[in-house]
Amino acid sequence: MQIVKQKKARRIDASPTTSVEEYVMTEPAISGATAIVYGRYPEKGYAVNTMSHELALVLSGNGYIGTVHKKTQIELGDCILLQPNEKYFWDGHMAIFIVCTPKWKPRQHTIVHAAIS
Repeated sequence: MQIVKQKKARRIDASPTTSVEEYVMTEPAISGATAIVYGRYPEKGYAVNTMSHELALVLSGNGYIGTVHKKTQIELGDCILLQPNEKYFWDGHMAIFIVCTPKWKPRQHTIVHAAIS
């Protein structure tokens, strides 16, 4: 068993609209983080995780998850599965818990500045 206390989480200001608390685990197969979104993330374009599946659970608030093909309203309790290489954005006022498998690494996360559908 491994426990990471919230006070030991690594805080990352991902953008002016989004902050992340990453719970750094030693296990390479999985990682977790909370994201607080106040607006759109990324502010333009899409985020892409090139290596991991991301499972996101809306802990509070509401908003939208957008992809190249659609924008879907989400709210408290909704669970979203993002595939590796899927372009997406968050938009709203919400707290999200995100699990990545395999473990999330900064080099696999990119922002693509493509036109938004």
